[in-house]
Amino acid sequence: MTRYGYARVSTREQNTDHQIDALAAAGVAPEHLFVEKVSGKLASRPKLDTLLNLLAPGDEVVVTRLKRIGRSQQHLLDLVRRFGDEQVDFVVLEQGIDTSTPGGRLVFHFLAALAEYDREMIVDGTLDGLAAARARGRVGGRPPALSQRQLDTAQQMYDTGRHTVAEIAETLRVGRSTLYRALHAHGDGRDCALIVYRNTRPKTDHTHRRYGETGAAEKFQLEADRKWFPIAPARRPRLRAMVYVADSIVVRVRAVIGDLGAWNDDDRGYADIPLGPPLTDLQIARQLPTLGISLGDPRPHVRGKIREYVTL
Repeated sequence: MTRYGYARVSTREQNTDHQIDALAAAGVAPEHLFVEKVSGKLASRPKLDTLLNLLAPGDEVVVTRLKRIGRSQQHLLDLVRRFGDEQVDFVVLEQGIDTSTPGGRLVFHFLAALAEYDREMIVDGTLDGLAAARARGRVGGRPPALSQRQLDTAQQMYDTGRHTVAEIAETLRVGRSTLYRALHAHGDGRDCALIVYRNTRPKTDHTHRRYGETGAAEKFQLEADRKWFPIAPARRPRLRAMVYVADSIVVRVRAVIGDLGAWNDDDRGYADIPLGPPLTDLQIARQLPTLGISLGDPRPHVRGKIREYVTL
């Protein structure tokens, strides 16, 4: 049986004499003493790694305090499990722990259980806090460079075809890369669908025409669905579907039909999109297999967001 000692301080300015004297008094021979001057938070500690590789069944590891050997609660628990598996005893002088005795094993396992319980409580509390924040629309991290209203304005400006991305970025005082990320369906060569967010309250524009969710027959609803915001000429060949969300629920999906010759612009400058009848879930799955949206799906409405493109 060999009794090994381990001493550590965080910086070169700190003195290890107190630990060395205590370990020597506990019967650790100088040749079996490992002294390290390194931060306790480092994953790799060369002297400790060397000590662990020397251990054999029946040996003892002696330290003055738990914090000298463990860089975290989890690391300490892992060390103790390793000592147990290798039949190595662990002695902590100033905290009265000696796993070579039944009482010492009981005390240490109790402390280890408390440490693991504390760690699990911290993890659970963090997860609960994140879930509560997400439920309130807060996701953490850096605040977005553009508000949702600015994003929607940028999308409309781009889709008129009268502004370049550089001009829009200059107007909104952001970088072009930020704007490209915001307009994620732009310029990637992939097909896309346009999602439109509405509510079921009746609406009229300045000419007293109903638009949005009309609550009327299909003929009138189709007329309202076809005309919705400018859509850039460069995007039109890639637009495959329109998805309508009312009161945060997907209520309708329509496929874009016909060729570009069937597109027109109404008197407001909005695209008059050639759309087919509402699709069933089976038709959505067959015609738009990568859309990933079904009728009745919840889709919470972010304040200020009027529409968004998703790639297919």
